[in-house]
Amino acid sequence: MGGQIALSLALGGASVTLWGRRAETLAPARELCGKAYDFLVSKGLADAAERDAVLGRIATTDSLEVAVAGKGFVIEAIAEDMALKQDLLAQVESLSDAGTILSSTTSALSATELQSALKDPGNFCIAHYAQPAHLVELVEVVGGAHSSDRAIAETTRILQATGKTPVLCPDIPGFLWARIQHAVLREFASLVGQGLVTPEACDTILKVGYASRLPAMGAFEHADLAGLDLINSPAAKAVWADLSTVSDPAETPVGQLLEQGQLGMKSGRGFYDWSTRDPEEFKRLRDEEIIRRVKINRAGEAD
Repeated sequence: MGGQIALSLALGGASVTLWGRRAETLAPARELCGKAYDFLVSKGLADAAERDAVLGRIATTDSLEVAVAGKGFVIEAIAEDMALKQDLLAQVESLSDAGTILSSTTSALSATELQSALKDPGNFCIAHYAQPAHLVELVEVVGGAHSSDRAIAETTRILQATGKTPVLCPDIPGFLWARIQHAVLREFASLVGQGLVTPEACDTILKVGYASRLPAMGAFEHADLAGLDLINSPAAKAVWADLSTVSDPAETPVGQLLEQGQLGMKSGRGFYDWSTRDPEEFKRLRDEEIIRRVKINRAGEAD
């Protein structure tokens, strides 16, 4: 994520320093940025002639002090661990200029709790980039209880200036993106656990069906279109009453798979058998589909 965010900012014209805790990780990170840029060129979303200029705006260092020196905005993208993030943010604050905006790309950790480790929590707010960060245009902006209007406004300005669409979200578990993602997974995992449907059927419903109209119509727009009387009908009430309310993923097939050591792509098997599917090919096709949507959003048409 760190490299993807660095590339996203550099594509938007910003000068970036990418920090790594170990020097040996920096060259591979730069290589990945280069490959990602070449992929954008191949899809018509970047200019080959600008490659050196864009990648030249990304410096690398394993010195945290060098990384944050003179910077007005610093964002961390380390593991989703509250203590680790708080420790790193406190270090960054001690090394940064007064007034530097500090941020995190966490997908679920509380902004209020993260900023509690800072001497000046007003300078902090979350900027949650979704993977792949250099392709997905939406970024959630989440202020904590002590975030200043300046921190939120400046973070929003930087995101907009680098081609992102920031959305202000509440500091609640999962914000908005992960929250709806978990809601969908909870319902489908419950149905799979009851033996009513397969993971393949659920994913097909999402990708081929539901997702095909989402770019044109959100949940509340659809409710208004259908009519709120229909949403409140006996049939709809029966659906709402039947939806899963399980509060622990371990009580679904997710827990069963974990007990078997099946963690998904990283272990070779989860809901799918990734020994028979190429994870890298899956990611490539995912990125191509996201790019197709980006093109539609930018130009109003797809190739």
